[in-house]
Order: sequence, then structure tokens, then C-alpha cells
Amino acid sequence: MRPFPIACLLLLALSCSHAESEREREAFDDPQEAAEYYAMKRRAPEGVSPHALYEAARVKMAAMPRHDTVPRNDQAKAVGGWTFLGPGNIGGRTRVLVIDPVENEVMWTGGVSGGIWKTYDGGGHWQPVGDQLANLAVNSLVQDPKDRNTLFAGTGEGYFREDVRGTDLPLRGNGIYATHDGGTTWSILPSTDDRDDFRWVNDLAVSAHDSQRLYAATRTGVWRSTDAGITWTRVVTTNVKGGCLDLALRGDQEGDYLFASCGIFEQATVYRSKNAQTDAAWEAVLRDPGMSRTTLAIAPSRTSTIYALSAENSSSPDRDQQLHAVFRSDANGDADSWQKLASSADADRVNRTLLTNPISVYQAICNGGQNFAAGVAMGWHCNVIAVDPTNPDRVWAAGVDLFRSDDGGRNWGVASYWWTDDTKPSFVHADQHVIAFHPRYDGSANQTMFATNDGGVYRTENANAAVGRGTSGVCQDTASQVAWTSLNHSYGVTQFYQGAVFPNGRSFLGGAQDNGTLVGTIADGPDRWTRPWGGDGAYVAIDPVDPQKVVTESQFGNLAVSIDGGRSFRSVQPPVDDFLFITPFVIDPNDHQRIWIGGRHMSRSNEATGGWSVASTQLPNEAGQISALAVAPGRPDRMLAGTNEGVLLRTDQATTATPSTEWTRVSPRGGGYVSSIAFDPFNSDLVYATYAGFGGGPHVWKSTDGGANWSPLDAGLPDIPMHSLAIDPTQTTRLYLGTDLGIFVSTDGGTTWEVENTGFAAVVTECVVIGQGVRGPAVYAFTHGRGAWRAELTTGTRRRPR
Repeated sequence: MRPFPIACLLLLALSCSHAESEREREAFDDPQEAAEYYAMKRRAPEGVSPHALYEAARVKMAAMPRHDTVPRNDQAKAVGGWTFLGPGNIGGRTRVLVIDPVENEVMWTGGVSGGIWKTYDGGGHWQPVGDQLANLAVNSLVQDPKDRNTLFAGTGEGYFREDVRGTDLPLRGNGIYATHDGGTTWSILPSTDDRDDFRWVNDLAVSAHDSQRLYAATRTGVWRSTDAGITWTRVVTTNVKGGCLDLALRGDQEGDYLFASCGIFEQATVYRSKNAQTDAAWEAVLRDPGMSRTTLAIAPSRTSTIYALSAENSSSPDRDQQLHAVFRSDANGDADSWQKLASSADADRVNRTLLTNPISVYQAICNGGQNFAAGVAMGWHCNVIAVDPTNPDRVWAAGVDLFRSDDGGRNWGVASYWWTDDTKPSFVHADQHVIAFHPRYDGSANQTMFATNDGGVYRTENANAAVGRGTSGVCQDTASQVAWTSLNHSYGVTQFYQGAVFPNGRSFLGGAQDNGTLVGTIADGPDRWTRPWGGDGAYVAIDPVDPQKVVTESQFGNLAVSIDGGRSFRSVQPPVDDFLFITPFVIDPNDHQRIWIGGRHMSRSNEATGGWSVASTQLPNEAGQISALAVAPGRPDRMLAGTNEGVLLRTDQATTATPSTEWTRVSPRGGGYVSSIAFDPFNSDLVYATYAGFGGGPHVWKSTDGGANWSPLDAGLPDIPMHSLAIDPTQTTRLYLGTDLGIFVSTDGGTTWEVENTGFAAVVTECVVIGQGVRGPAVYAFTHGRGAWRAELTTGTRRRPR
């Protein structure tokens, strides 16, 4: 999905206030493109196992020397010398939520790349637990009903097509973890470690009758353990895409009465076993032609009633992954007992939008037009159904927004609006993944319900209030009376791609997956970040002369400029090009009126003369697309670029280059993804380049002749993706390296490396930058799953520029 503004044309018969017009900044996210981009950066040559290299890297890191950025007498100021900057109020993709049935204020959740989090006060404050997990891609979580201190966490997010580039799925896990002390400590179940069958654990269930019986829905089927995970038996075998994705377990039967849904982007099937703890054969009970990803929910107050919400496989782009149908069985899920209720054939268009971005369907209608649009379908990515604990006919379903039916699934109303102002009670962030009810929910005095999504965790205390019906129910953000509150308080799971720091060190911003451009300040603290621009956030830059001018972008090179320090933006489009999903751009440090951006070409802007100029010939297909850029400080004519196919490009005529200018190409390691390029701030001949991916050669390179020749600097580093390199301007032989497993530091120009003692786990660190801190320069880390962090650097003598 390419982004487009929605603004006030979404609001039927309403005049546009200034606040509403600011919604032009919003744009849709592209989760499939994001997944493919994430996987592309982590490609491995044939025969190379990323999982094995991660394991080898952890062993190597454990034996490496440790580096403390902050002096020992400053350690008390922050955990490990690092301070969490935020955002704690934005959240990030969250696919799991567990509520303690006795101490209801205790809850656990997990970011898909940020690990497991716990709250003791109902979401008033969260803290990370289980940073011992070797893999932070938490996708499933379940509590033992007989032992509240025992939980199991499944890793690996597997709701995507195979990457068209031939790499494996993104956010690979490495098995199932267990805790027996409420989440304080976690350990891997050895039977799942380093096994293909448990690298994408999509759902987990524990028997209500026997804590030894554990079930896992994974990419290769449904697995059963009768000894708490020591050994496993596969009870459902499948080779459909995605494998088995969802489990629904009845607790009122003597045996384990279990349903499983398998298949995404291919024909899906719902299976059932009435005694899953035995070796009795499972039966297929629902397999309607065209079903894609299907989620399941059993009615707690009448367990013979079960619902299924399915997306649709279609060769038509207008229909693919939209609603296929809501199914209901009142006969224990028996085959031939399923009724097709709301479906893609419904006359009521609201019913058809359960798995579609509803405002994308209605945008013209909301603006007084006559035509509906096909809409943006998301059923493969966000798809969840749940039944009111007290009423089997009141059912909730969600894709992008939340919906409720009060007549058993036949007719639906809108219960949340992702596109409205996030201060309004009807706002819930887009892309829903969990609907969960408070353990003491009774439908009257207690109507508390929770939802998790790509923006974290939300709660409503009036789940049974009126919902929006019909056209006005979609177009008017006041049509639903269900009021929502964000529970994102110190919940630091935001997935940044890049970041920048204002010159005074008091403000910072970054581009985040499905959370746009985010701005934070020291004065406001971690829980008051703002989102002035939407879509999938990407690169950001601050004008070195006028810090009130900020440039940002959403996916595929959609640039936007702010002249008020990032409070508001306007769109500025570069020349059409074949941009990467996350498109690199830079402001020339020598001329703040010049911006560079790259796709298959290099292009530059000049504010003094206006417009854009193409500044290179087109890259051939084998050279790839531009993935990294850098302009030499003090030499605006010298510029380097890297590509996603491992090519480094160089010119000393950047400012005068034309569409016929050939940039010199060199491939130091013969393939890979060039993830960053960094010039020494005082020496335009000294430059570093980093590579993501696995295998294929060294990941860090150095040139002492401005990029003409390169030598590797990987001595002692593990073979994992490297994303960003920053040079300390107070001591230019000190380098900070952001990687898939945290940060490494070199104090001798890359000859040797140490593991940085961070306070935010071994998380993917996409961007490290040096900026102003409290008492001088500081190093900032923008992570893909743990938000933004800062550590002060030791005071040094600043070298004079040459």
C-alpha cells in the first residue's frame, strides 16, 4: 500500500478545523513491504544459516571484552550508562496480552521485536522482563491456568508471504521460552531450540486440566507436549504457507477439546480434536473455498458456539485479503454446522470492511461523493475475533479498526477510528492483533476490554456502548460511544529505522514502523512524544544551520519538510524513482539548502534555485537500488552511496553531476546490503561503510582515500547484520556500531572491538548517531523494538577541522 493523505475529506459533513487538517500528515502503513525490506537486509547466501550465526554471535559476544561508555562514577545515573528517551507513549506492534486471573492489575505483553513486558498496575507503567531471551521477537504468550507464575513465550512472527527476493520470512524466532517466577527469569525449552519446527511459534495453549500438556501452532503444524515442553509430537502436519496460526481450547471438557486454524495466502482449514492429549486423528471441520488466514473464538458462556473470521485469497487485488466470511457453529464446531454470516457478498458494505481499512473504502463517500473504493485489505496481517464472556451473540472482530456485532455476527458496527485525532476517546491505533476481556468482566458493572495493535495496548471500560452504524458510523469519529484509553506508559517497544538529534540535545526525532515520524524532548520526558507525520516512518534529518527546518519521509521516498522544528510538515516530492521501502536521503552538511536522495538514480534538490536535478545515470539491475548516502564534510563535491546489492558508488563531481554522469562503482565484498556510510568529521579521505546480511564477507569496511579502495575491519566481530556506524568527534578513533544484537565499540579505529554494556538488551539497533548531550557529546541509539536511548560520552579535546 502506498501512502495517501486522508485529512478532512474523511469527515462527513464536518468543517475542517486546524487540528483536523493536520491529519493530512497521516498515511497508511505497508506491513508486507516492511516485512520484505526487513528480510532483504538480512539475506544470507545459500547454505548459510542465520540462526546458527546468531547463536555463534552470542557465544562470541559472551567472551568479548565489555565497554562502558559512561565512567564508573556516573553509572548510577542510568541503567548500564544508558537513559531511555522514549517513546513510552507510542508503543509498537504487539501481538500478545496475558492478564493474571487473580491479580488483574498484573499483565504481560510482548513487542514483536521488543521482548516481554510486565505491568503491576493495570498498564499505568510497564517494564521489560526476560531480557535473557536470546530472541526478542515475541509473537505468542500463554499462562498456565494451574500455576500463575508459569508462562510460555513463543518467538518468531510468521504472518507474511515468503519474500519475493528469495530470503526467508522476517522476525525469525528461535523457539519457546518458559518462566516459573512470573517473568523474572526465562529459559529456552531445549527441545525447541535451533529447530526449524519452532522458529515461528504463532500461538500457544496450555491444557486446563494438566499443566504438563502444552500445544504450539507453528509454521510446520500443531505440536503437542505432554511433559511441559521436554518432548514434542506433531499432531497436525501441514505444508501450507504460514503453517498453523491460531488455537482455540475449550476448558469445560474432560479432554483437551482443541481447534486449530492453518493456512495464509493459501487455502486455510480449521481442524478439531476432541481429545488433543491423545493420538486420536484430528478432523477438518471448516474448509470453505477461498479462505485465507482464519482466527477462532469460543463463546465462554456457551462453549458449543465457536466463531471463525477468515480473510479471502483472490487473484483480484481488489479482493485479496479482504473479508471472506464470519462463520459460526452452534454445534461444537462439527463439520457442516458452520453458518456463513457476514461475508464478501454482503449488501451491507460495513460488514464487508471487517478486514479492510474502512476509511479507505468510504473516503469518497465521506466527502460527499458517490463511489466506494476497493479499500486496503489487511486480513493476512491484522485479523482477530473474540466473544463477549457473558453473551454468545455479542462478538468482536478487528482488522485495521475494531467492530462489534450484537446479533451473533450478522451485522457489524465500527467501534474505533484509527484516523481521528489521537486525543479523542474514539481513537485506537491501527492494525489490531488481540482482543481480551477483563477476568471479572460481567457485561454491566465491569465492561473492561483490551486491544493490542501496531501502536501498543488500549483499554475500554464501556465495551457495550453504542457503536457506529452505516455510512455515518464509518465517517464520523463520534458515531461510536465506546471510549478508549491508551495504556502506553513507559512501554518502549517502538521500531525505529533512523533518528536524528537537534543541536541543543534537548529534542530528537526518528522514523518508526507504522508510527510515522516521532518527536521527543527532554523536557516532556519519555511519555510525551508526538507524531507529526504518519505512515511508515523512515529517514529524518535536521538542517545544520537552521534547526527549525526538519526533513522526514514516509515509505518509498515520500519526503516532507517542517519549518517549525518538527511540529508540522508539508509534503515535498522528489523525482519519481525506484526507491527502497526505507529510502535514504541526507542534507548536505556543507550546504543546508541541498538534499540528496537515491533510488535507481541519485537526485539532488537546491532550495535556492528550486526543484530537483537527476545527478547520475541509472543503475543497472544487478547494481541494485540506493540504500545508503553520505557527503564528505568540507567537500560538497565528494559523495558516496551504497546499494542493496553491495555496490559502493563514488564521485568527486557531486554538485555538478548530471543525468549522464557515471559514478565510479566498486564492490569490496561482492554482494550484500550497504546499510550505512560515515565520513570522519575532520578528514574527507577517511570513510567507513557497513553491511547488513549474513555471510558473504566482512561487514565493516574502511577507506583512507575517499572511497576508492577499501579494507575490512571485522576483526573480532560476529557475522551478523551491521546497520549503522557513528564516529565520536571528540575522539575519532572511537567508533560505535549498531547491529542486530546491540552495539559494539572500537577505541582504535576499528582494529579491535568490544561489546557495549547497554541497558536495553541485545535489540536490533538500526541507527547510532553522535549528538549533543547533557555535558557534551553523547551517543544516541535508535532501536527497532526498544525505542531511543542516550549515553553521555567522556569529555575530550575537540580536534580542529583541517
